[in-house]
Amino acid sequence: MGKKSAGFAHLHAHSDYSLLDGCARFADDQGKPTAMLEQMASWGFTHQALTDHGNLFGAVEFYEACQSAGITPIIGCELYVATGSMHERKTTGKDDENPQKSGINHLTVLAKDNEGYQNLIELSSKASLEGFYYRPRVDKELLAKHSKGLIALSGCLKGEVAQALESGNMELAHQRAGRLEEIFGRGNFFLEIMDHGLEAQRRVGRGLLELAAKMNAPIVATNDCHYFLKDEAQAHDALLCIGTGKKVTDQVRMRYASQEFYYKSPEEMEKVFGQNPEFLANAVKVANMAGGIKLSFNELHLPDYHVPEGFTQESYLEHLCREGMKKSFPSGAPQSYQERLTYELGVIKKMGFPGYFLIVWDFIHFARRSNVPVGPGRGSGAGSLVSYLLEITSVDPIKYGLLFERFLNPDRRTMPDLDIDFSDEGRELVIEYVKGKYGFTNVAQIITFGTMQSRAVIRDVGRVLDVPLSEVDKIAKSIPHGLGIKQAMETNQEFRSTVEASPSAQRILPLAIKLEGVRRHTGVHAAGTVITKQPVTRYAPMYKNPTSGMVTTGFNDESLVKLGLLKVDFLGLRTLTVIQKTIELVQRHCGIAVDINTIPLDDPKTYELLSRAQTGGVFQLESRGMRDLLIKLNPSKLTDIIALIALFRPGPMKWIDEFCARKHGTSPVRYEHPALEAILKETYGICVYQEQVMEIAKQLAGFTAGEADKLRKAMGKKIPAELNKMEAKFVEGAIKNNAQPGFAKKLYEDLKDFGHYAFNKSHSAAYGIVAYQTAYLKANYPIEFMTALAISEIGRTAMGSEDKENKVATYLDEAKGMGFATLPPSVNFSEEKFSIEDNHIRFGLLAIKNVGEASAEAIVAERKKGGPYKDVEDLFKRVPKELINKKVLESLGKSGALDKCLDGDHAAVKRGQFVQDIDFLTEFYTKQEGDMLFDLGETIGPRPKTKNNDEDILHWEKEVLGMYLSVHPLNRWKKFLAASRLPAVAQVKTMRDETRVQIIGMAGAVKKQISKKTGQAWARMKLEDLTGTIETVLFPRTYAQIPPELLKQGTIIVVSGRVSRSVSNAGNNNEETGADNALAEEILLDDVIPVEQFLNTRVAQLQIALGALEEPSWQKIRGHLEEAPEGSTVVFLTGDKTFNGQAPDLRVEFPRKIKMEKVLWEKLEQASLDENTLLMVAQAPPERERKRFS
Repeated sequence: MGKKSAGFAHLHAHSDYSLLDGCARFADDQGKPTAMLEQMASWGFTHQALTDHGNLFGAVEFYEACQSAGITPIIGCELYVATGSMHERKTTGKDDENPQKSGINHLTVLAKDNEGYQNLIELSSKASLEGFYYRPRVDKELLAKHSKGLIALSGCLKGEVAQALESGNMELAHQRAGRLEEIFGRGNFFLEIMDHGLEAQRRVGRGLLELAAKMNAPIVATNDCHYFLKDEAQAHDALLCIGTGKKVTDQVRMRYASQEFYYKSPEEMEKVFGQNPEFLANAVKVANMAGGIKLSFNELHLPDYHVPEGFTQESYLEHLCREGMKKSFPSGAPQSYQERLTYELGVIKKMGFPGYFLIVWDFIHFARRSNVPVGPGRGSGAGSLVSYLLEITSVDPIKYGLLFERFLNPDRRTMPDLDIDFSDEGRELVIEYVKGKYGFTNVAQIITFGTMQSRAVIRDVGRVLDVPLSEVDKIAKSIPHGLGIKQAMETNQEFRSTVEASPSAQRILPLAIKLEGVRRHTGVHAAGTVITKQPVTRYAPMYKNPTSGMVTTGFNDESLVKLGLLKVDFLGLRTLTVIQKTIELVQRHCGIAVDINTIPLDDPKTYELLSRAQTGGVFQLESRGMRDLLIKLNPSKLTDIIALIALFRPGPMKWIDEFCARKHGTSPVRYEHPALEAILKETYGICVYQEQVMEIAKQLAGFTAGEADKLRKAMGKKIPAELNKMEAKFVEGAIKNNAQPGFAKKLYEDLKDFGHYAFNKSHSAAYGIVAYQTAYLKANYPIEFMTALAISEIGRTAMGSEDKENKVATYLDEAKGMGFATLPPSVNFSEEKFSIEDNHIRFGLLAIKNVGEASAEAIVAERKKGGPYKDVEDLFKRVPKELINKKVLESLGKSGALDKCLDGDHAAVKRGQFVQDIDFLTEFYTKQEGDMLFDLGETIGPRPKTKNNDEDILHWEKEVLGMYLSVHPLNRWKKFLAASRLPAVAQVKTMRDETRVQIIGMAGAVKKQISKKTGQAWARMKLEDLTGTIETVLFPRTYAQIPPELLKQGTIIVVSGRVSRSVSNAGNNNEETGADNALAEEILLDDVIPVEQFLNTRVAQLQIALGALEEPSWQKIRGHLEEAPEGSTVVFLTGDKTFNGQAPDLRVEFPRKIKMEKVLWEKLEQASLDENTLLMVAQAPPERERKRFS
């Protein structure tokens, strides 16, 4: 017996796609019906409408979810209708509370059928692209043009009919309603009534009854739903405040005057309109009229690709592949390649995709012709021989054991997905080519939607509740990254404790939980582009972001693919630019032409570099964890790198040690069935790739290629129904291949575990090749590679940022360690970007803050044309003044780029004088345009002198270069570093694993992280001294005890902990030092203290060498010691000075112990002559129990 049909249907209903005004969701993150929609089905609703404000963003998702729930979807829109022309911009537009003032009225429109749906797309698109003024608007003229297949309801209180009735003007209401009926046609226009308990609605309702009688028009009941449950009204009110920038306590703001705007059950609607059941019956009537939309998810809409005369798309694709085969195998292709090509072409033709491959081949062919670097492949596409022969990819799938079915399953007709990497500098050129070829109306970037995530929604709700920012910040930060609010409450004690102790948190969280996951704003897909056969609006609405002006589709990528449209990801990969730039520098610097596609894959220098984990800037292999793995693995062939990329993820990490042990022969390689050896031999008997799972299913259990891919997908997504259904087939097939039943069952269970985290080998192989290419360039052309890396980072990191790593500084610091110093910027030597000069790296002008491309180019071009700049006046005279304005000049001066053009001996004084006079100089130059500027000095006269020092240089260089170049902050601490006798970073790097150390350095970038296991905060921090940089780790207990100000970038600190190193499985101890081959990677810290505390508590002895001191210096030191407060530091005097009538040969103890303080140290340091006068003997810090995560 079927469920009882409801006597009502909601026709005016919003979802969270009514951005910051709706918070109901019809589909979950997997596209399945939400509990809300399931509840509506259980209430007996047979139809449901979606009428979001001015858009169709959620239409496809809504349609599919309704169908899954057994409800007929009705796609509609609450349109904004301009009172005059949609092209006028005369009214305020923004007072949406008052349509008469804003010039905007609301109108509810529903699509009856596909023609109406198409007209809705046109209306929504034109409203956004052409009619936007505070809101996306249509007008009556546009409505009349696109009215077929549509039903209109007169709208809410902001509708023009309701407005006329509210003002008591029945004649105007009749006129307006008549015009709408004329536009949409008799029978397609209904008067809309709603009752949320508002007096204005009841007044308008009485007018609607009278108007209905006058024009013989039906009335339909709606509820203008914005949230699902009544108890979500407060959360919805907070959402309105988030959207309007108001606080809930503000008296003058947008608000809904009752809590009745929720999805009411049929019974609740009967209570509201029980005296007028015909209003409810009309809702059902309209729903039945509007249930005719049929969206097709099986039809493909590929753009037309025109092939040369005499070819079909199928024959031309085969022709190109055969030509590619000849190019790859001039002496004839092996039989396995011929058979694979025939098979792939057959599948592609059968599935109707020849045009797809030709379209992709065409724009990649354009990119290669245009010298735009193209990646070797990405994702499963590298498994296709057709793609390889067309040079869409550069990975030979047969050589690397990649499967075509992982890319294109013949058993399921889904659009291929070839994601393409281009250099980040060339990507836009390729997109413009595609637009030109297929039409600008047929190519569009794709919209995305940002949602309210846990931390962000807490901040948003906290702001509208007027909770102090410091409290909100504390609550938000206590949530571990990646956890939802409910999940954090269940699993994280720190967060629970924060909430329990905070009344503010207890106000915020109930609302934040209801709003978490709600869509908040639109964005643009980083790479996604849709290419259509007809204009995009034939299939999807278009949307123009009112802030950025960016035009995108109105549907997200998932919706577009479901509709059968071609989506291509044009990805910009910076590494490809680095490779290209390195090759250019090698050609210029060494005269060698490097073809990156033909470099040897067995280069010893490359594998030596990888085994030492010197992989800064090497693609995919740069992280600390990956470097640890490189040292353990000691890769010796490309397949090792491919496996490494696949293994370095949370799931398979548990196999890393065993994988390395098997590679090095310290653990045996086992195959539990003969058929497994050929499949798993490359990975030492461990299942690493999805393709291996598929091959086992094929070879051992007799699965077809399509079935094997289906199994792979079910295992990866943990689909129980599919896994249970395929288990019997797998076990039965394995038994037929002589496997024991028990083994077959165990293997299936093992594969389920493997399959969940097994990686796509096609993707790993393609990226493994790029990783090897970058490692090869670094190993063989190091200065060119490091220069290219620095160039690639220009503009990517904010100068002087304290919470982000400056990658330019990181790479230049590493280059320094490789023997390539960084030369300072100079208007007379620098190029626009970083360049190579005398086997060093010259800082580029473009890398200086505020120096733009035009300015840098002009300075360099004029220098090459007219010779070096003699002085600043010469620069003024020769470069157009609009390109060297005050900001540019000031940054050039602060960076040191003008040092050679300024008078004076000391850089700080020269730069300081210039910075002081910059306003005067630029103003004078402007006034004296046309005069001979070399007379400036005489005209200007003497200027007040400045007093600047190295501290100023440090500040300026950090500000405009993002790093210290001329001097280092630790220079002024040289005597202290020497006196402390604590090890330097360079020494620590040679120490054995677990050696306890205490070291002085400067805090660098700190990266806070959250343990996924415990939810506790911990951090990594770079520590720098004059000899280098080392990574440090602060585990949760330590991190929680360290005052944040000590970890601020640039702070001089004393840290203690233990050396942690990764030891190469293949390495032996260094014969000279006894240390392991691997350098220490990091220090696991258990203490961080300021220098003042180190002096007060850690300096057990102070030794003063008197022999080197002149008498005045000694007397100063003696006076300082005698004046010092009493403390615990013992002072010993050594040398040949007479003290208290004695001539100490060795050492004499000063009569009293002193308290070491920073002020005292600075006095002693000033009185001493050199770094050898003072010596501190520090005691080791108290050792603490060190736990990683507890």
